[in-house]
Amino acid sequence: MEPSSTSAVARLAAVQNHLTVQPCFQRYAIHKDKPTGPEDLARERANASFKVEDMTEVILRGKENVEALSLAYQLIQRDPDLRMREGHHYDLTRAEDREQTMRQITRTIELKKQIKDPRLRQALFMAMAFYSESFSMRMYVHDMLFKQALMLFGTAEQQDKWMDDIESWRVIGCFAMTELGHSSNLRGLETTSTYDRATNEFVIHSPTLTATKWWIGMSGETATHTVAICQTVVDGENHGINWFIVPLRDPKTGRLLPGVTCGDIGHKSSRQGLDNGWIQFTSVRIPRENMLMKWASMSPEGEFTPSPNPVLSYATLIPERFTILGGSQVVLAQTLTIAVRYGAVRRQGNHDEQILDYQTHYTSLMPGVALIYMLNIVDRELFDKWDEVAEYAQTDAGAFMREIPDQHGVSAGFKGALAWYVTEVLESCRRACGGHAYSAYNSIAGLIGDFGVVTTGGGDNVVLMQQSARYLITTLKWAQEGQELVGSVSYFNDYKKILSTPKTTFQDPRDLLSHEFVIDALTWACAKKATDLAAILAEAGKANFDQAWNANQTELVRLADVHAWRYFLILYQRGIDREKSKPVYPQLRQMGQLMSTFAIRKHLDLFLEEGYFDGSHAKHVRQLFLDQCKALRKDAVALVDAWVIPDFVLKAPIGKYDGNIYPAYFATVNAAQKSFDPPAYWHKYASPLVNAPRPGDEKKGCKC
Repeated sequence: MEPSSTSAVARLAAVQNHLTVQPCFQRYAIHKDKPTGPEDLARERANASFKVEDMTEVILRGKENVEALSLAYQLIQRDPDLRMREGHHYDLTRAEDREQTMRQITRTIELKKQIKDPRLRQALFMAMAFYSESFSMRMYVHDMLFKQALMLFGTAEQQDKWMDDIESWRVIGCFAMTELGHSSNLRGLETTSTYDRATNEFVIHSPTLTATKWWIGMSGETATHTVAICQTVVDGENHGINWFIVPLRDPKTGRLLPGVTCGDIGHKSSRQGLDNGWIQFTSVRIPRENMLMKWASMSPEGEFTPSPNPVLSYATLIPERFTILGGSQVVLAQTLTIAVRYGAVRRQGNHDEQILDYQTHYTSLMPGVALIYMLNIVDRELFDKWDEVAEYAQTDAGAFMREIPDQHGVSAGFKGALAWYVTEVLESCRRACGGHAYSAYNSIAGLIGDFGVVTTGGGDNVVLMQQSARYLITTLKWAQEGQELVGSVSYFNDYKKILSTPKTTFQDPRDLLSHEFVIDALTWACAKKATDLAAILAEAGKANFDQAWNANQTELVRLADVHAWRYFLILYQRGIDREKSKPVYPQLRQMGQLMSTFAIRKHLDLFLEEGYFDGSHAKHVRQLFLDQCKALRKDAVALVDAWVIPDFVLKAPIGKYDGNIYPAYFATVNAAQKSFDPPAYWHKYASPLVNAPRPGDEKKGCKC
């Protein structure tokens, strides 16, 4: 037989084998109408290596908080002003979504005044943040961005004047920073605030189309006030950017005030319940006292005092960027719960395996499962430190200014590095659920849309990573000049000693399970990359600095990424050290070890390029990663269960807690079917096509 014939026969045999119903499918595919999902999930839970309740207490910081969150979810499910009244969330129009979101906020503020237990008040906000991303973002714009700006930049007198109205929502605030033609480049913002000595007022003005404030959450329909960042002009001289409180709407009528024009951004990829908008100011006059004057100020006599450090004007962006960790938990915990449960329920293969048992499947999901725990632990570490720094803004200006550079560097790097990886995890979850994740009724597509803005909102990730890299290059230079560094860059104090070991001491794969070993390797990578890049930039000199920076931009971003992951792992280990007495500490440590290997694996190219690792080291890293993912897969269902997200919050039938997913999925889709009659357009467009005469039909009907 000819080789070509042999090849053809082999291909036909392969196709026949593929199409033949295997005994395993005859045995399992129908399961006598008994779904296997409930049994599969019950077995997964019974085989977990820890008690879910113990892990939940770590996530929520104590049993009392767990109980409060359970009560909050129950409250939402029963309250007609908080829950969806009918239909499905993803079938709402934009107007319906906006109205529902505002109704939820109004009811939440009402309950906040009535609920005496502070734990329950906090739990209600957390539960609502999981239930509705649009609710979460509207509250975030008002409470974090608008109010935080007043706390950081306002004097004590200004805080006394405004804070009560802000807390009670008698003032609804937004945060007007980005412009149509300017986003991350704050120094290039065009909106002006010009001091008028004759009236002791500032005149807020948008001089060009590109000066239009753009993407401003809550400005589209609801905000009564904004805190706007403007170029401050006094006697014709520009004194840089400062913050001003500007009224937008009449609180009684909701109508725009004279000189203020606001519009809605329109349909977005997601978060339709948040009224993102645009603002144009046409010579809007505000009292001098509406300039936030903790750092820069304008006296009643018209004397301008600049901020002691221009970086203070950006301070409010630091906690905004740190909130990436909390926001990521909300989106990832839901998405991974859906994907992991679906992976444990869905069976496919020659032996009808759970798809979660396939290596390609669990290696795509387990790092994400570990990541949400790391985000949870590090979130606490970051905000403990930020709260301390923010307190300095009220009590010790010198300490505040000393701390701000490192806080800014960390926030920029974390926001960039972590947001990028979270988007990868979300996409992995979508793919892990196959075509079902493309359905809006299984929530993952909507959650991906909700998170999509994060890589550019609050500062474009590429720009922020360069800010982090600039901070690293600058602080390395300080260390080389003999200055003592503190915070996330303190390792630069020993850069010479670090670089004196050009090759790893790695001999046994178990070395990678040591936190100290991994941190030492990443420290070396940061020091090596930073010193090499610093030398290139120094050689270029001031005249050619910009060109040299652009020519090495991708490597500078890589430096920032390695540094961010290094410090992320350090903070996680610091955080779980507080949990050593907890029964779930071994699992917390296991997840940290997996993500440590992940971080090394992520940057293997750098270690190989620089000769720190060789090929055998790289193989050990890759194999250990596979082994760690497989080990964590055994606890996958329990680890997502520990986030205690109710089914009505997940809004995804394929992620149902009981595992009986297919009847629930079909019922959800069927409920959305309004009618089984032909659609209105059938008779207008489809019918003429399918009923068009065939060639020759007209002759058959001829009666000559």
